[in-house]
Amino acid sequence: MVQHIKFHIAVVEDDIGLCNDLVEFLGYCGFTASGFESAEAFYQSWHLKQANLVILDIALPGASGLQAAKWLRARSSAGIVMLTGMDSQSDQVVGLEAGADAYLVKNASLEVIHATCRSVLRRLDAAPLPASAQSWLLAPKAWQLTLPTGGKVSLTHTETLFLQCLLLHPGIPASRAELLAALGKADTLSNLRNLDNCAGRLRRKVLKEHDIEIPVRPSYGNGYTFTGDGEIDRS
Repeated sequence: MVQHIKFHIAVVEDDIGLCNDLVEFLGYCGFTASGFESAEAFYQSWHLKQANLVILDIALPGASGLQAAKWLRARSSAGIVMLTGMDSQSDQVVGLEAGADAYLVKNASLEVIHATCRSVLRRLDAAPLPASAQSWLLAPKAWQLTLPTGGKVSLTHTETLFLQCLLLHPGIPASRAELLAALGKADTLSNLRNLDNCAGRLRRKVLKEHDIEIPVRPSYGNGYTFTGDGEIDRS
């Protein structure tokens, strides 16, 4: 069994592609997540599974995100993050007055979305965030990855270089070309396949040894991103 994750995040967004992307991303960050295409669908699910935090699109069909925020605030102390396609101060003010804890534009980076969710949850709950949403530590000299739970995974040289490249800028995609350069490999089809195989083996290794999903995800065909909190031991 995969390690139990405490926090559940609901995404209410009528753009199906964006909704699915956010749900997938939050899953890789160590949260459980579910998506809804309308406020009404979200309302119907609430009595079945309540969320710790809700990401609401401000411009939903039917009941708007602002109406959904007021509905939710009247029933729960769950965190609310408003999402909009326009960076309007007036929209931000209205959203915050409706009960939102934070406000994001839709073109916000994955790193900002992750940090905002963590910040809101931290304020709402004094308990620690789920282990898989805390920090991972890579020791390049020892070819070793320390998990948030304290467990350790022995890495191959290739896996170490792969993670080191990703952890230079957590939350920011590293292209396949950048990753191959870090591995000292030419940009060929064969090496690209080997790169994807490396990512897959690493994911399976961590899951098999420690029942935790490593937060490494594909970046829309352009490489990989380390979506959790991680750092490099430079000692």
